[in-house]
Amino acid sequence: MITPNLLFKFKHHIFLILAASYLLLNACKVAKAKGTAGEIKSEVKSSKIEPAFGNKFIDGCNARMKRNYDEALVLFLDCAKMDPSNAPTRYELAKLYLEKNNNLLALENAKLCAAADSKNEYYQIILIDCYNANKQYQQAIKARENLVKSFPNNSEFKEDLAIQYSIAGMNDKALAIYNDLEVVYGVNEQISLNKVKLFKRQQKLKEAEAELLKLSASNESEPRYCAYLAEFYEEKGDKVKMKEMYDKILKLDPNNPTVNLALSDYYYSINQPNEAFTFLKQAFLNPELDVNTKASIASTYYSRAEQNPKSNYKEQGRELSSLFLKAHPKNTDANGIYADFLMLDDNKVEASKYYYNAAFTEKNNYHVWEQLLFIYHDLRNYDSLEVVSTKAMDIFASQPNPYFFNGVANLKLKNYKKAAQSLKDGLEFVVDNKAQMLNFYANLGDAYNSLKEFEKSDKAFDDALKIDADNTMVLNNYAYYLSLRKTGLDKAEKLSKKCNELAPNNRNYMDTYGWILFQQNKFFEAETWLGNAVKIGNPNPNILEHYGDVLYKLNKIDDAMKQWELAKKAGSTNPQLDTKIKTKKID
Repeated sequence: MITPNLLFKFKHHIFLILAASYLLLNACKVAKAKGTAGEIKSEVKSSKIEPAFGNKFIDGCNARMKRNYDEALVLFLDCAKMDPSNAPTRYELAKLYLEKNNNLLALENAKLCAAADSKNEYYQIILIDCYNANKQYQQAIKARENLVKSFPNNSEFKEDLAIQYSIAGMNDKALAIYNDLEVVYGVNEQISLNKVKLFKRQQKLKEAEAELLKLSASNESEPRYCAYLAEFYEEKGDKVKMKEMYDKILKLDPNNPTVNLALSDYYYSINQPNEAFTFLKQAFLNPELDVNTKASIASTYYSRAEQNPKSNYKEQGRELSSLFLKAHPKNTDANGIYADFLMLDDNKVEASKYYYNAAFTEKNNYHVWEQLLFIYHDLRNYDSLEVVSTKAMDIFASQPNPYFFNGVANLKLKNYKKAAQSLKDGLEFVVDNKAQMLNFYANLGDAYNSLKEFEKSDKAFDDALKIDADNTMVLNNYAYYLSLRKTGLDKAEKLSKKCNELAPNNRNYMDTYGWILFQQNKFFEAETWLGNAVKIGNPNPNILEHYGDVLYKLNKIDDAMKQWELAKKAGSTNPQLDTKIKTKKID
């Protein structure tokens, strides 16, 4: 016969050999059973179906190995029709039906193959699996007991039976098996831990402790066994014995990060924060402590430092993040969290270095990319902002902020066409965020204005004002651009007037309004607004020049010259100003 364990273990070419063996073995059985030449001849005539059966069986096994379960099922069902009593076929069908969660049909076929060969361990195991799948746990236990009887030297089968007993609440029977195994194999970690679970389930804590002490005594140099005891004492609330175990572990393994973390928790629990932090730092120094644990702890300190700026969380968190970075210098979280702490002190220049490391180490961490973009923007590092935002647009194609920052960077770098394209593209990804959408429209208005696409610029500003009609920046910029073009001056005057009502005494807004009045030939009103704007803050070359222009129009030539000279001194780079000063007039 074709045995299922061979089918289970061997590859395609073995199946061919097994198929041939099946036919030969079956022929031998026929010969023994019939005895006479005539009877054998008759059986051979009726066995013409066997080559077709063998081929289908092999094809079914191949299909199952390729996970083509539906195809395999059809082939094995055909085999079952050809030979209903064939045990390997029923075994394969049981496995397939289990795979497809058809547990009843799986059990039906498992029973047939198990009954056909009670000494075949694979047939018995599939029967047990099917009983469990159908929640027939008592039958599963009986089948496991039979399996252990059939294979008394197989310790794995005994352990599986003990687990089945344990699940069924038959704790004494499970314990008896573990004790028998211990007699044969001596004190064994897994057996001891299984016994401890049983004792805990029965609230036999003394027996559980004794079992763990016995395990620890079997190898006193193994820190893991002490850790089991420490955990046990912690569950019991016996902090004294727990501490004894951790101290013992530290003597065996002084750099054990798990123990250092446990001791840190212990000292926090007894209100000794300095001692607790010492052990926490020791854990962070160890590269073997996984980075996720370190990142989680450091992030907790960061959150607490944000919420309680005057606490010592910031100082301790910065120290932990520094140790984290020292142990894992190329890790994204280590760089990113260290940068987060630098940002708590507003150290943007230094933080940008570590956000950059984090961003380009693990390119799918959006948080660090966004932080880097904000910092470059705040630092007015527009070259770096343009480069990094371009990369971020490729990686995070559906995030709007990279497009926004790319647009801003290109605006500042006077790449107006690129700026407009990025801002236009990014708008498509803004969802339910009016403030963000307004920023896109406002900067898009600037970009189109610089490109002299004034109709698009006006529409962008109008769209921005539909979102927030009182946004002073949009009101001012829109009005100023209209005044420069000397078109829509009435609209510009209304926009600017509203802006100044919303934000009085802002010299830039006052300058815009004064300049619009100038364009409307309202020189006396313009003089008042621009004269007041000049008095606010440090000398501003644009405001001084505008003030000089309106004074000129009022025939105050000497006063105009004085303001133009001050504008030049204040750093104006307008070439027309030099002409005004030289000719003492406005062209």
